[in-house]
Amino acid sequence: MRRAISAVFFLVVFLLGVSFALRNPSKVTIEYYFGLEWGPFPLSLVIIVVFLLGVLLGGVVASLPVLARRQETRRIRRRMEDMEQELTRLRKLPLKDEP
Repeated sequence: MRRAISAVFFLVVFLLGVSFALRNPSKVTIEYYFGLEWGPFPLSLVIIVVFLLGVLLGGVVASLPVLARRQETRRIRRRMEDMEQELTRLRKLPLKDEP
């Protein structure tokens, strides 16, 4: 069911994108600093590229805390294994009777 909903959502977004591209055939020139220019490109292509760059940048920024948590988890897991090994060694030591 979830896959069908995702497919329908993707199809709707795709059709909206195609209809947007067909309704906006005008060309735009991308102007950078120092007189650099690119183009002309279709307006819809420029919007799609900027949107995709935003999604990629947002994904990278959103994944940074996840990567930090994974590193912290690995560090804590290693420390826990070291402590478990130490506990096992301590359990194997003979008990001393106190007089």
